[in-house]
Amino acid sequence: MTLHHRLLILCGVVLLAGCARSGPTLDVFGPLPENASCRVALLPLADRSNYPQGGAIFYKIFLSELVASGRYQVVPEGDILEIYQQLMIYPSQLPSQEQLEIIGGRLGVSLFISGEILSMREPRSGVYMQPELTLILRLHDGRTGAVLWSTYHRRLGTDYHEVLHFGRINTIAGLARRMTREIITLWHQKGLAPCP
Repeated sequence: MTLHHRLLILCGVVLLAGCARSGPTLDVFGPLPENASCRVALLPLADRSNYPQGGAIFYKIFLSELVASGRYQVVPEGDILEIYQQLMIYPSQLPSQEQLEIIGGRLGVSLFISGEILSMREPRSGVYMQPELTLILRLHDGRTGAVLWSTYHRRLGTDYHEVLHFGRINTIAGLARRMTREIITLWHQKGLAPCP
């Protein structure tokens, strides 16, 4: 094999690697209940990152994007926090299976969303910030608390870089908003139908 052929193969591999899938990954563990998406609740997210108020930031952004999509009736945050207080659950903790059943019953929802922020960073690279975010979101059956769907998503702000500096995301809030839209779009495509 000549050097020219090796270089062509190497270029082909590099180009194919550049086209690798970078969107959210959805794992399905069970079917969605009928009319599942009409009323949903977003539970506080557990934050495993060291980013100050990272879970709260992503929670607010995800909640606002769910409401803005116009596809779902979302339970107010205060109702959820009241139940957390009654069950003595810290908002930064993931509820147990038994607690999830109680939460679903009290909220009267067919689905609720929980999740974890695994990594949230905003390091500086020269003049620009390089935000990165890794998270897992889970859709639970409102009656049993069982996990129906799990979505893993990891992105860097530079993943959206197009030409020159266009498309580049320089803030963690901008990255979270973009990732949220990708997740909601994926869920909609996979069968989480909007309210009729």
